Amino acid sequence: MSNAVVINLREVREIDAGDFLSGPLGRVRLPQLQPGQQETLVAEDQEHTLFVVRGNGNAVSGAATVALRPGVALTLPLGSEVSVVAGDEGLELFTASLAIPQSPGAAE
Repeated sequence: MSNAVVINLREVREIDAGDFLSGPLGRVRLPQLQPGQQETLVAEDQEHTLFVVRGNGNAVSGAATVALRPGVALTLPLGSEVSVVAGDEGLELFTASLAIPQSPGAAE
């Protein structure tokens, strides 16, 4: 365990997991939204997953709305977008971005 690293996300709020791990896990964040504050996640070149830690709000994607509360998780597949709006309690999320493997010749 001499290579173990412990990072307090509540202090730093964001890390690039690629600095510590191999694999598709990229940016890991712990954003805290104030009541009414909004954040949009777009899955263009990576997928995103979010998990509600505290608070309440809504996630809106097109015509679909999902109520957010502790324990609720969402995953955005490639090509999707969601706007997260904090409710009257504010909203704390755990978010992780995952790189999409490129097929051979995809960058050509």
